[in-house]
Amino acid sequence: MQFKQDQKQFVAYLRDSSAAKPAVPDERLAVYQDLLFNNVSGFIDSGYPVLKSLIPAERWYQLKRQFLADFRCSSPYFLHIAGQFLQFLQQSQAEPEPVFLLELAHYEWLELELSTRKTTTQPQLCTGIDGALALSELAEVQAYHYPVHRICAEFQPTEITATFLLLYRDVEDQVQFVELNSLSALLLQLLESQPGVQLAELVTQLAQYLPALEIHQIEAGARQLLLDFAAKAVVQTFHPA
Repeated sequence: MQFKQDQKQFVAYLRDSSAAKPAVPDERLAVYQDLLFNNVSGFIDSGYPVLKSLIPAERWYQLKRQFLADFRCSSPYFLHIAGQFLQFLQQSQAEPEPVFLLELAHYEWLELELSTRKTTTQPQLCTGIDGALALSELAEVQAYHYPVHRICAEFQPTEITATFLLLYRDVEDQVQFVELNSLSALLLQLLESQPGVQLAELVTQLAQYLPALEIHQIEAGARQLLLDFAAKAVVQTFHPA
């Protein structure tokens, strides 16, 4: 029991030097503290390169220190640290500064998550769209208030601009993105929520949002969009589990 208490105290001090100090020489404590922080810091830096470049170095350092001291990670895997850091940012009570901070962090995390996501099947190019369809397990449709894919040192938006993005991992295992309009985003969202749906049903559902267009016009547009996305292995032939 005493060993567990000592171990808990030791780890608490490594995370936050304001905690009760364990009976370990200062030199050894400093080595362990540096190792722990540098490991965690490295994973965060590599997961959020754009965000890191836009936030003053001292603030970025303090955010990582606060994360290590206060946030209780639910996963022991270093690969998951970037996702835990995103949760830490999202749960902060402070107003995000810059205003796009949370959305940019989510976008960068999603790129990393997609690059390492495990799936039951590899993406395959779909040769036709006249059967049951599904969105690839390696694709995500996202709506943001800011054009996160364009943010950099030279472009830091302050005004809200509705932005729809498709992020996906291609057949060469590279993460790509496509900027969508509201209609193409809606089409992919409908497909994502209904694995096994067919083109005719998608057209019927889209027609509810496009009363000014004839069914044949909607069908032609939807067919072309789906063919384009099938060529990127985003739209797949549906295979029931």
